[in-house]
Amino acid sequence: MKFIFSRIKKLIHWYLKENSIIILPFILLSLFLWIVTSKIIYRSWRRKKNKRIIAFTGLYYNGNSRAVYDYIRKNRKYNRRYVCYWIARNRISLSDIKKEGGNVVYVFFPFSGIRYLLNTDAVVTNDSFLSILFPNKPKMIQLWHGVGPKGEKRDKIDYEEIDAWCVSSEYTKQRHIELWGAPPEKLFVTGFARMDTLLRYLKEESLREKFCREFSIPMNKKILLYAPTWETGIWPWEDPYKEFEKFCKFCNQNNVIILFRPHPLFKKNSGLSKMLKRYNNFLIIDVKKEREVMRLLAVADILVTDWSSLYTDYFLTEKPIIYFEVDRDYFCTPKGRGYGEIPPDYRAGEIVHNSREFYKALKTVLEKGNLFRRREKMLLKTIHGDIDGKISDRVSKVINNLLEQGDTFHFTENYFVL
Repeated sequence: MKFIFSRIKKLIHWYLKENSIIILPFILLSLFLWIVTSKIIYRSWRRKKNKRIIAFTGLYYNGNSRAVYDYIRKNRKYNRRYVCYWIARNRISLSDIKKEGGNVVYVFFPFSGIRYLLNTDAVVTNDSFLSILFPNKPKMIQLWHGVGPKGEKRDKIDYEEIDAWCVSSEYTKQRHIELWGAPPEKLFVTGFARMDTLLRYLKEESLREKFCREFSIPMNKKILLYAPTWETGIWPWEDPYKEFEKFCKFCNQNNVIILFRPHPLFKKNSGLSKMLKRYNNFLIIDVKKEREVMRLLAVADILVTDWSSLYTDYFLTEKPIIYFEVDRDYFCTPKGRGYGEIPPDYRAGEIVHNSREFYKALKTVLEKGNLFRRREKMLLKTIHGDIDGKISDRVSKVINNLLEQGDTFHFTENYFVL
């Protein structure tokens, strides 16, 4: 019961980010009735299926889950065997999938998706499995949403719920085993599927032109992607708004456009709104304006971040990165959040400890470009393995083999061969 309440609490948190509290009682009633009645309905449900059913979910309609969802739906080898649907956790995702004509269930009204939820054979996620929605026990496949140094409080219990966890490389697999006691037989080295998306964007010749036209950005200016993790806020040192305004001024003088990608938990306020009006080189590109952060990584000339896992994906671009060194003990050690999938020293780029060092580093990057390209390549190989455009296929094979072989499926050297 405690488990159920904790899951509902998380769902409510995300619901209130974009919905009125007025209809919250009806949402709670809907979820309660579903939890109570779904098991009864499931026992009496006569299921006749020509295809197995796979649920995909994520905080938004993007990331690793989206990459695999798209791949399976478009691949004849798989779409003959499986029906895929997306569990939307917000109205943005719900609208996106409906526009595409895809199968979708809105998490807060589960009865509308009864034919999918009662017949689901597997759940593929970037984070939560939304276990309270399923009266049976479908196979659970975890793809996760980032590989970085920011700590995670995990233990063996976190792996009990899953049937497979797809990790980015052999190195990160060993980190799961050594740090959190993960069972090796549940870890599959596939790579992160969203890296297929980034690779595809990087190969698209007209991407930057389309992007600049869409957001009214001059083609001759540098694009700086500013993507701090949500705990950092708008700026980590001194008076955040004064310092951020200084940042906008500096970039304006140096023909740099700032794309601010806030974390989904970040709340825009009046201070930022005023800066948006004063500086035409500052844009807030949140998930409402651009769903796919891989597209932002592909067009950016410079990345500025702190401990966000996005920087390990950005290594693929071979472009310069500036890191804010902020609260290492909190973000990367057991004193705070715990250990991350990679050590905090696995960074390649300019590391700064205050605003003065930041502007010195930014000048260096603008004048000399990326001085850490060789280290980026080395770390990319360690953290992400082979970026070959076939990661979504490898993940799909894990899902397929898990469903076809069930409990007899174990890791072997050639398990990717169908």
